[in-house]
Amino acid sequence: MSWGAIRRAVAALALLFLAATPARAHDLSYALVEISVPAERNAVRIDIRCHAPALILGAPQGHLDPGRLAVFLALDDAQLAARQAVATRALRAGLSLSVDGRLIENLSLAFPPAAVLRADAQVPAASPKPSAPLRLTAALPPGAASLDLALPAALGPTVVVVRWPDGRVATLAMRDGERTRPIRLAGPDPLTDALDALIRFGGLGFRHILPLGLDHIAFIAALAVAAPRLGGLIRLATVFTLAHSFTLALAALRIIEAPAALVEPAIALSIVALAGLTAIRGPTPAGPAATAVVFGFGLLHGLGFAGALGQFGLPRGQEALALVGFNLGVEAGQIAVILMVLALVAAWRSKPFYATRIAQPASALIAVAGLVWTVQRIGGLAGGAPVFGAG
Repeated sequence: MSWGAIRRAVAALALLFLAATPARAHDLSYALVEISVPAERNAVRIDIRCHAPALILGAPQGHLDPGRLAVFLALDDAQLAARQAVATRALRAGLSLSVDGRLIENLSLAFPPAAVLRADAQVPAASPKPSAPLRLTAALPPGAASLDLALPAALGPTVVVVRWPDGRVATLAMRDGERTRPIRLAGPDPLTDALDALIRFGGLGFRHILPLGLDHIAFIAALAVAAPRLGGLIRLATVFTLAHSFTLALAALRIIEAPAALVEPAIALSIVALAGLTAIRGPTPAGPAATAVVFGFGLLHGLGFAGALGQFGLPRGQEALALVGFNLGVEAGQIAVILMVLALVAAWRSKPFYATRIAQPASALIAVAGLVWTVQRIGGLAGGAPVFGAG
């Protein structure tokens, strides 16, 4: 088999994968868990906001695909109640609440009413927040000082918001099935919460690139392929970072607003534009024009990052640290993507055929994938998308 045939076969397989894999418009389907601590500290209420219909069907929480949606809506009240009972037992098996190091056995878990579940099942992917939570309640022993919580892995990545009766709030970001650190019932610990915000939001930022940010991976990969020299790539990556850090901060702090119905297709189009130019012209030096274009695209991608961050909000009093942590995580993810791309093409970057056999075909592939995502996002976000940076 010739080199050209191998290259075409690999490109066709990769294109099939990318085109069939929607870049999810920054809907990470985070579960939001709200822990309310009463002034008497004799009980605790935990509201779990997630896409419960998927859990009832035995799947990890998240938006239902058309097939599962049809199955769910076809359930009558008795069938729904039976499946809900099974889902409750499965969730209870993965739930663990401890107070002062002692496991609490008597937990009550309640699903929303059937009508609410049916309405939530039809919430579009662009609207990540369901209307009613699962509610977990438990009595606390006298003199309780702290509690910690582990959630079922089926909930996926989870943001835990703790609310105290005096209005203070703390936010914890958790991986699938992870246990929280001990939460003081008397109120937050500023130093511990600050370090937690920096580290955990950094992990969320990295995860938003690897493995979840397929569109951002494609853009960074297109950038790495397009720059003929390492110095130019570093300069463009730095400009991109500065730009998206700027708009991420402004949107996350609600200083600017941008509708997702415009931002998400525009991000996909930025992939088409960057990769398409390389596919047509080949790698080009990072001159002023290229730098300005990448800066503009960076501003756009920052609004996308803010959309992901805005799904669960910044921890009150720790906004700056959470922003810094999230942005550092994003940068670490971007650097990882650049290093992987450079490792893949390192052997050919200095070869005469690099532009025609590597850079241009790879860029064409990325551009077509970006075009597919653009069409998907225009269709998926046309009705009722959330607003990034808005309340």
